[in-house]
Parts: sequence; structure tokens; C-alpha cells
Amino acid sequence: MSDSDTYSLLVTDLSTRKAFDLANIMRSHNIDLIFCDALNVADDFMLRSAYKGQIELLRKDENFNKDLSLILEKYSDKKIVYIPIEEDTTILVYDFLAQNRYKNFYHNLPPEKSFQTVRDKGVFATFCEQNDIPVPKIYDFDTLLQMDVLPSPLILKPRSGSGSIGIRFIDTKEELEACKALPMEKYLIQERLENPKDIEGGFFLFDKGQPVSYYGHKRIRTYPSTGGVSVYSKCELNPELQVLGEEVLKKLQWSGLAMVEFLYDTKSNSYKIIEINPRLWGSLMLSEFCGSRMLENYCRSALNQTLYPVDIQENRYLRWLFPWDILAYIQTKGGIKHFWMLDRAHTCYVNFSYGSFRRSVFFTFYNIVNPRKLRKLYQKVIGL
Repeated sequence: MSDSDTYSLLVTDLSTRKAFDLANIMRSHNIDLIFCDALNVADDFMLRSAYKGQIELLRKDENFNKDLSLILEKYSDKKIVYIPIEEDTTILVYDFLAQNRYKNFYHNLPPEKSFQTVRDKGVFATFCEQNDIPVPKIYDFDTLLQMDVLPSPLILKPRSGSGSIGIRFIDTKEELEACKALPMEKYLIQERLENPKDIEGGFFLFDKGQPVSYYGHKRIRTYPSTGGVSVYSKCELNPELQVLGEEVLKKLQWSGLAMVEFLYDTKSNSYKIIEINPRLWGSLMLSEFCGSRMLENYCRSALNQTLYPVDIQENRYLRWLFPWDILAYIQTKGGIKHFWMLDRAHTCYVNFSYGSFRRSVFFTFYNIVNPRKLRKLYQKVIGL
């Protein structure tokens, strides 16, 4: 029996694109998958077709521990590995681990204190300042209100959450005053660096505070163009980002996966860390396509198995063609050069690469007819 036959991967949060891409990638390696979620009738029907598998009940409420216990008992003959897809699910897993012990349940999660540190952007920025790790300067809201002139352009963002939702750019005292209506204890204010859309990602696998592997990607195109979701990106290896990312993750005694976001500060001529995402990232398909083998090696590190050797290929790209890149093309009135050149040898495509065409169509259709997904699409298109 090969190593790949000795474990099953628990796939949660099935309505997310990350879960779908993860399932397709691991299925391509013949990894056994256990799907679990709590879905309404319509979602359950569509996602069973998209994932082509049975879906176990896993409710993200007071029933979580009971449901997960039933799953582990049902598959007691299997070694089951948990991989963090969404943060709220992972918080429930930490609670489960504190109360339960199942010999067939494996993970490579960081210490819970480190996980909670990076989830709160304010706590994380303070942690970095205390450890001499470069981050944008933090400002106190009440102190700023007393100033006649703002010390610099500012950015206000929720202390928890992902993406651009809730972010405000502040350039005037009037815009700062308007923030009084917000629950400021839930927000962080920092200096705004001059190139807010040139964020670079560093992706790391750690094991008990020690680095295992790294690769990076650089955004080529986002939607919206002012800085949103990455729709076209390229794998890059930047030694400076690797060193800085490994430094902060070592101080956190990290284990498992982490995405570190960096922004180049033209004033100091150096990179600064924006945030850390302690879960799978939206561009995870590029992780597989560039040869990092992070997903497989995460599972193998959780099981204390020998890790696969890694050979990163930098000339690899990721595109999220539908709907975001096509929307970008429409809004530029066809002004994106070489848009329809689909280089399949060097480019992977979100929702379609690694999956069968039929299941990809089902999942794409699910996203089109799902009211929650339509609302998100609408918000991005009109810029809310």
C-alpha cells in the first residue's frame, strides 16, 4: 500500500472555490476525500453533483463537536487529515481538539495562540512592531482626531476578515471624522503605502516552527483594477520575501500553511508585511501547478511521513477567467492585450484545471444561481 492510500482528506466548506480546487487537486493524486458540510436542499443537490461524492453532515454551530465525532467514528479505519480552508471552521476545530481525542484525526495546525494572533490584524501588527518586523505604522484613532493635519495617507481596515470588504482610504480630516460612526474597536488604522495594489504573496509550509517550503506569486491583474481579487498572477521566487516571511513565522512558532502578504514601501525602499492568512489561499491551484506540492506535504507532515521533494517552476501562471477576468476585459472595452491567448502549458484556470469538465460546469453553475454568490458578484461589479 502506498503512502497516498494511508489517509483520507477531510474537505469542509464545500460552497467555497478553495474547497472545490483542493478536492480536484487531491483527487488527481488519488487521495481519498471525505466531504462534509451543512447544506440546504438546493445546495446539497448541486454540490453532490459538483464534487461527485457523499456529503457528511458538519454543522458550524453547537453541534460541530458531535457531528465531527460521528464522522471520525464512521471512518475509524482511516487516518483523517484536516486542512484549514476557512478560519471560522478552524476555530471550531481548535475547540474540538481541546475537548476530544481521536487517534485517527490528524492536522498540522499552528499553536492556537499564534493562529489567533494573525487573525486580528491589530494584534498581529503590534506583535510585528514588538519583534522589529517591518509593518505599516499603526495609529491611534483618538490621537489622529487631535491632529490638525494627518501624518500621512491612512488606511482603515477591519481587524478580522479577508479581502477588501470594509476597507477605507483616508486622505482628509473630514474622512477621518466620518469614521466616528464606526465601532472603532473593530478596526485598525495604519499608514497607507504609496502602491496599495502591488501586493505580493509569499506561501509557506512550516512544521513546528521550522520552514519546509516556500513559493511566491506576483499579481498581474486584479478585479477591480484598483486592487481586488487576483485574476491573473505569476509564480515568482523572491529571496527577500522568503527571508522576511520565514522570520515572522519562526517567531510565531508556526506549523502548517500560511500566506504572508507583502507590500513594497517606496519611502523606505523595503518590503513590509501587511497580514498573514492562516488558511488556504484563493490561488492554491498555482501551488500545485508550480510544483510546490504544499498540499500533499501538509498532509504528510501531519502524519509524520517523508515529504516529497520540491522543484518550483517560476514560469507558471494562474487565471480566474470566469467571471472576473472576463469582467475586467469588458470594462476595459477589450483593451487587454493577448487576452484570448490561452497558454494551457504554462497556465492553470480556476474552477477548471484538475477537475472534470462536467463537475466544473456544475460548480460554476452553482455559483451563478446561488443568491449569496450573486450578491458578492454584484458588490464587486458596482464597487460596494
